[in-house]
Amino acid sequence: MHKYTSIDLFSGPGGLATGFRWGGVKPLIAVEWSDWTVQTYAASHDAEIFELEKYINGTLENVESYFSKSEKTLLIHGDINKVEGSLIKKILTCRFGVDSVDIVTGGAPCESFSMAGDRKEDDDRNTLFINILRIAREVDSKMFLFENVKGLFSKKLDGKHGKMYETICDDFERKIEGKPSFKLASRDKDVVLLKAVNYGVPQNRERLFLVGINEKYKNAKFIYPNPTHGPNTDYQYVTVADAILDLPVIESGEENNYYSYDTMVSKEQQLFLNYMRGEYSQPPEHLNFNEHSLSVHKAPGHIQKMKQRLSLIKQGEGMQSAYNRLILEGKEDLVKECFPKKIYAARNRRLKPNEPSFTVTSHCLDEMVHPIQDRGLSPREVARLQSFPDWYIFKGPFTKFHSDPEQDLYEQIGDAIPPLLAYALVKEVVKTLNSITENSRNEGIL
Repeated sequence: MHKYTSIDLFSGPGGLATGFRWGGVKPLIAVEWSDWTVQTYAASHDAEIFELEKYINGTLENVESYFSKSEKTLLIHGDINKVEGSLIKKILTCRFGVDSVDIVTGGAPCESFSMAGDRKEDDDRNTLFINILRIAREVDSKMFLFENVKGLFSKKLDGKHGKMYETICDDFERKIEGKPSFKLASRDKDVVLLKAVNYGVPQNRERLFLVGINEKYKNAKFIYPNPTHGPNTDYQYVTVADAILDLPVIESGEENNYYSYDTMVSKEQQLFLNYMRGEYSQPPEHLNFNEHSLSVHKAPGHIQKMKQRLSLIKQGEGMQSAYNRLILEGKEDLVKECFPKKIYAARNRRLKPNEPSFTVTSHCLDEMVHPIQDRGLSPREVARLQSFPDWYIFKGPFTKFHSDPEQDLYEQIGDAIPPLLAYALVKEVVKTLNSITENSRNEGIL
């Protein structure tokens, strides 16, 4: 059961929404533009899809049905810039019988902020974040949450390193007469940057989260979550072995979606698998999830040359480091036979089983090698490293060229916010909302 509600912007396949649901926050409205990602979100969260372009041009059939009373999340498929505040308010009022939500969330596209991108100052994606504030103001939400990559800290603006981050913080706190204003809980880089591995995610992923509180709730505070895993906590980090080695063994090109496992090797794995297998993660009823359910556990099919190359890469090595080692060992002929002419340091990196994974990205198909087998990871294994539960349904093509506008399974999963990281955040969000509710009742605001 949910206690609070949200609007989930830039929703992706639903990683943030999943963690928030675990904490009792239900998205009433979500917004996402990518076709297959929309299908993934809808399938996993039993959301109803609202085609924005058809609505705008008057061709959406049975349009009034979307504004009828319903408990289902309404997923707006379209460009966030075209989602007018009046539409959001109409949906909230007519469909859900409310005029606001408790929190507006969003992870605006991060490519222009990423250290791996071209980081152009004039990239249109640099200003997409403002839609989070726009809609938070429109519905007068109690809070908002903005997520992005660590590279935002050093992003240039007007030729100055780091100015983009400061400008975004200033924009979030800018006051406009007659409209709600928000105060950031913190803009301290050491505070707002969270490491997923500290919260039970088997991955060394870093993301920044800016949390804003509506200034009319003057005494409200938000405290960033303390680590639950790692040094000086009750749990060690969840490792790659903890996360994926319980899954059925498959070879290159094989698929096995029957789950059967009953041996837990550590309390860390026990806790993690309780979330993955649904005991702690509330599988939606419409999915009919059971103890043997599994999906998209299919290994990529490799040609013989690729299989041989992967067999030469040791745990912790990637294409570049394995290439260098083999050259030093005098195995030039083997290198020439198995390795491409252009060597990429980030490609074909074999995971270490007894450590958390390196960061999962949208390029994970090319980057990640199984810790034991000579193959890339299955989408389900990547989803595990992102902490998506096994009941999660991913829709779309298995693989596509990375530049293809259709997002394949790997790209969808790699771009997502890890649900367990979102869950760590939402537990603190709920504490803040509880205090706002209690204080507002005492002061007669609610």
